[in-house]
Amino acid sequence: MRKLFFLVVCSLFLLVSCDKLFLDVEGSEADLQGKWQMDGVDTVYYNFQKSLFQYQIYRQKDKMTSIYGYYFLHGDTVIDLKLFKKDIPSSLTVSGWDDADDDMKSKSFRISKLTNKKLILSADDEMISFRKF
Repeated sequence: MRKLFFLVVCSLFLLVSCDKLFLDVEGSEADLQGKWQMDGVDTVYYNFQKSLFQYQIYRQKDKMTSIYGYYFLHGDTVIDLKLFKKDIPSSLTVSGWDDADDDMKSKSFRISKLTNKKLILSADDEMISFRKF
């Protein structure tokens, strides 16, 4: 009986840890899901979950700013990120992001590399590298 209980609990943990099953995503989009930490900067995170995007930055010890928006994946080569302007604090400049409309800021990136552990985005003359957190 204990072995059966242990097997059931382990199976449940395995299923819960596999977000691809619950999010109904596949291919490159499945690899993109989750939290990504910017390389070389331990305070900046990009979070992706089924068309939702969150930009997180830790600006002071125990103080985090979160800006919400959307992402649009175009095949395996381009991703468009959009942030709600109302969530961007006045003290934070989001440089290089365009005004998409009155409510959103946007930026398009080329996807140079996307695996389940590494993400490299490029736009104009900048290249941003992330690792899965």
